Amino acid sequence: MTDPVLVYVSDGTAYFFRSLEEARGDDWNDAPYEHNAGAPYEYDEVLCFWSGAYEEASYGHVNSPFCVDSINAKKTPWLHPWKEGAYPDIWAGTPVSEFKKLIRAAGGRVFVEEKA
Repeated sequence: MTDPVLVYVSDGTAYFFRSLEEARGDDWNDAPYEHNAGAPYEYDEVLCFWSGAYEEASYGHVNSPFCVDSINAKKTPWLHPWKEGAYPDIWAGTPVSEFKKLIRAAGGRVFVEEKA
């Protein structure tokens, strides 16, 4: 099995699934995603993370213009560095192993949440 890929991020939790194209969740076509979308219906791995170097796709807006479908279509990254160019953007479809490396390289921490 290949590395699961990033399909959803919310409040410091990242969800990974076997395929970006197959991932689905409640209200993923509604903007703003941060007030409408739910976690994926299925996922292979969940990581809780902390990194002061990154902000989520909403960029701190109260109501971002993005829905999960547009983020997963790579209209904007799931995570963007606070300081422009300091670290690479983290896009939908990023493999879990690469996600961990990027967060840690930015001084962040990653915690694995075991599936029940």
